[in-house]
Amino acid sequence: MKKHFIATLLIPATFLFLLLNSCGNNSDNNPPTDSLGGDSTANTTDTSMNHNDARVPSPSDLFAYLKVSGVKDVNANFLNPVDNEKKYESKKAMAINLGIYSADLLYCSTFSISDKVVSYFGACMRMGDKLKVATNLSDKDKDRINKNAGNGDSLIAISNDMYLSSFENLENTDRGADLSLMLSGGWIEGLYLNSTLVKDFEKDKSIAMNLVEQRIAISNLIDFMATYDKDADVKSVEDQLKDLKSLMDAVTSSGGTSGPTKKDGKLHIGGGPKMDLSKDQFDAITKKIADIRNMMITLN
Repeated sequence: MKKHFIATLLIPATFLFLLLNSCGNNSDNNPPTDSLGGDSTANTTDTSMNHNDARVPSPSDLFAYLKVSGVKDVNANFLNPVDNEKKYESKKAMAINLGIYSADLLYCSTFSISDKVVSYFGACMRMGDKLKVATNLSDKDKDRINKNAGNGDSLIAISNDMYLSSFENLENTDRGADLSLMLSGGWIEGLYLNSTLVKDFEKDKSIAMNLVEQRIAISNLIDFMATYDKDADVKSVEDQLKDLKSLMDAVTSSGGTSGPTKKDGKLHIGGGPKMDLSKDQFDAITKKIADIRNMMITLN
């Protein structure tokens, strides 16, 4: 189970690099749409990939979509402040916020918020040390981050490596409860940062609907957490995620197939189901995301 589970988590990171490297900065001002009914293409090799294979979500997946969509006003205003790190003393708080800070690091790396990369990298390393979560980063990688000398792609690679190796370490040492909490923190932070970029519901509807498309991912995350919900800390977060899932499930959809498809040697991102998301539903979903996230970052 471990080998398969680790492999499925790697899918979003692979998807991130494929999108960023194939789409670049999207200078034609016509950003590709996701599986909301639009379509875009990117040259690919024969490597087969099904986005729905990713049983547990990675923040990289959400940020990849935002990056290629050409979102505006991406900044550090909504990140969990590094200063909060000193108040996280319980294992629950540290595990959840290791996930949150890892997502914040990935966000800064993806969107080249270079003045914040070093501080969030440091927070992740320190919190990982407290939790005894090893990473496979080399001294060279750490030096590159600390000097902030790497280009965007290398920073994303190092940030992803930290996130994924932390995941692998927790799983290989049979610390499923801590892993559940870390994954939930990272995922909620990714959704929260996604939601803050919706300035106008109608104009930014594709970004808004991207949140609802995560309902398959939340089901998978809840299923994984159920294995460890005899742990009271895991159960408390799982119950909150179930409430969020109910709000997402209330959004109806029809037609299409989800996930990237391959045709004529190209990756087609589109053709998914149409989501009938109302503003009231979106507001309820984003309020619940914000409530869960606020609970997480105010733990001690």
